[in-house]
Amino acid sequence: MARTHLWVMFSIVVGTCILRFRPKWIMGLSLECILHSVTSLNCPFCGMTRDFVAILHGQHPELNPFSWLAAVVIYCVYPAVFVWAWLCRKLDLFYRPVVYKLLAAGLFLMFVVNNLRK
Repeated sequence: MARTHLWVMFSIVVGTCILRFRPKWIMGLSLECILHSVTSLNCPFCGMTRDFVAILHGQHPELNPFSWLAAVVIYCVYPAVFVWAWLCRKLDLFYRPVVYKLLAAGLFLMFVVNNLRK
């Protein structure tokens, strides 16, 4: 269990470094959201890559209203909860049904809000 979370933490660090120091590597790929191209609806994450680049460069994010909250969760909440769970030997916390339900509810809320601003 810990190995998976350590890989996630490593990926967050590497992704952050790329978005901070070499954003053109990602932004130049011209990636397109499949959900948006098929349905014209924004997925919960539409605009977050550009917003994370803006946040990491000290600018205000504009595309996704949840970008700041996602940044706080990714950079503060998740690492803190992971370290706490690891130290207390309670990594099963991440695999409880309530966590999955909270994630699903959060993604649904992000989907709704990200499409209301059209």
